[in-house]
Amino acid sequence: MNERNGPKLRTLIGIDSSAPARDALQALSKSTLAEACEVSLATIVPEPPLYTIDDTSMPWIPQEVFDSRLEIENTQLKQLQQEFGERFSSCEFSVSQGHPGRGLIEMSERFDADWIVIGSVGHSAFSRILLGSTSDYVANRSTRTCLVHRPITTDHEPSKGLFSRVVIAISNAESDTALPDWVAALRLVPNCEVHLVHVMETHPEYELHLLKKVAAYMEEVRSAAWKLMETTRPRLEALGMKVKPSLLESPHVGRAVLEYANEHACDLIVVGDQDDSLMERVMLGSVSRFVVRHANQSVLIVR
Repeated sequence: MNERNGPKLRTLIGIDSSAPARDALQALSKSTLAEACEVSLATIVPEPPLYTIDDTSMPWIPQEVFDSRLEIENTQLKQLQQEFGERFSSCEFSVSQGHPGRGLIEMSERFDADWIVIGSVGHSAFSRILLGSTSDYVANRSTRTCLVHRPITTDHEPSKGLFSRVVIAISNAESDTALPDWVAALRLVPNCEVHLVHVMETHPEYELHLLKKVAAYMEEVRSAAWKLMETTRPRLEALGMKVKPSLLESPHVGRAVLEYANEHACDLIVVGDQDDSLMERVMLGSVSRFVVRHANQSVLIVR
């Protein structure tokens, strides 16, 4: 987060015609976090494809038709600004054209956003794993903290807070130090339930004699994980959170986090981005990438 902004969060919200985008905007506007957000509503209109006739490239959609769509998007964003803008510290909007995912990332850089908020369009297992998803593209390629928002499907409703039951996946990575700061920035309601979870990756494919050799090492790792969670716990309890640490063991870290979140009816999963390079961020093996693609809950990727 940009400290020079004080308590304000420069928030870029990706808007399109989908219901999830409006859901994300509406949920944020109703929360106690709204008054701390300096918001920019952003719509990126994909450029029409070109076709070639006699070595001349022409847009598939006539320019005047495309221009009219830009005007419609401007009008719709202005209506959203009028409907929700007063609930935020400030609210502006902009429409540009280009690749939606790349455009949002570039706009977040120009706006100097602390985080990007995007609705997840994919509801089915198939649609969530599509590489072409804008939310997937932004969440895994941006250098900014990203919230992929999904409507709450649990029985409990957050009162004023954006979320009411949160899983924080602790991984002993450098990015973990920022996780409690972002939980504080979300202004969750008092007594919000926060689950600190660390997953120790097991390797059942190893031979028994090899497992015996690493048993002592695994005990050291287990002890370090508990120490890490107990170090983080007071920072969250000082915010009025009800903290529940858990140490899990699983051959698949991402799946274990999701199963835990589902079992405890959590509405937000917070994960740090352990990957340093763009190449690493787009690798299919990333835990944060797996969680974003397969979670039923909202996911906050902290960078």
